[in-house]
Amino acid sequence: MKPVSSSGIRRILFVRPRFLGDVCLTLPAVDAALAACPGAKAAYVTEAALAPLLKGDARFAEIITVPSKPTPGETLALIGQLRRFAPDVAFDFFCNPRTAVWTAASGARIRVGYPNKGWRSALYTHHARPRVLSSVGFHLASVSALGWPVPTGDVSPRLTHDETMRDEARAALHAMGVRDDALLVGMHPGARWPTRRWAPELFALLTERVLHEHMNATVLVSAGPGEGDMARAVLEHLPPERAKLIEGWPLARFVAMQSLCRAFVSGDTGPVHTAVAAGAPTLGLMSRNRPAMFFPYPESDGHRAYWSRVECSPCDRDTCDDLRCLARLTVDGAWEKLRPMLSVKR
Repeated sequence: MKPVSSSGIRRILFVRPRFLGDVCLTLPAVDAALAACPGAKAAYVTEAALAPLLKGDARFAEIITVPSKPTPGETLALIGQLRRFAPDVAFDFFCNPRTAVWTAASGARIRVGYPNKGWRSALYTHHARPRVLSSVGFHLASVSALGWPVPTGDVSPRLTHDETMRDEARAALHAMGVRDDALLVGMHPGARWPTRRWAPELFALLTERVLHEHMNATVLVSAGPGEGDMARAVLEHLPPERAKLIEGWPLARFVAMQSLCRAFVSGDTGPVHTAVAAGAPTLGLMSRNRPAMFFPYPESDGHRAYWSRVECSPCDRDTCDDLRCLARLTVDGAWEKLRPMLSVKR
């Protein structure tokens, strides 16, 4: 495919309706596309629940929201919004039947998607052909497909921080009794699938190490929808004045809280990526998935992955009767990674 000149590109559309971590993984590709087209306006299409992640981000002139299961009328309204934005280039980072149609209906003369998707692939003018393990690199291949430059090596996504939201997070923590000068460490034990969940009792033991080593530390144990019981299991035997539950917070405030943490610990789930994008040094507890693919973040940015390859890994199973991949992630091993992260001041 012939390279596309970026000189006449004025409007760029990015499409990724779901999921939390996957939206973050597209952001380096967003940055690369915008760097190739200085002055271009951008719009991002995502589900309404994820829109607060990008709200107020100076990179985007518009955040276009869509319901998780749009009706025909809602789809027509969405297409109307896309046509009014009038993109020159549209990147479909999802490539399911709906997003392929949205991308084509946007009117963009240049449309980037993936090959080998049947009729969907025929709706794109350019096909990305990733040749990397990294999920970040996977999306960057869409920019490369146009002949535009992309960064080499590992790169972390970034989210912009609304200082008002950070102040709101600080105020909420203060109201919970967290000292303003506390060393904050985040722990997120929940995950949608059992193959990605480190046991709550292990999170509790790791928290005890943090509290014993750092007398000024407060650990913030967070829970997403339906994850409250796991978080409370971590907190059950910990001192309540130094270990706090973060549950039910708006997404933007939660990400602002992550940005305040000296370090954030999470399994292979959305908050591990928002923590990285928020700028928090992040320890990813990787089980079934290799870090090179789903935690491709440079140690030079302060991030660490903890993974113990087993006989059956990597795999793509959401449930499994043999969770040896998780069992081999020990508290000692996690602490060996986390301990030096806590000594680096930010």
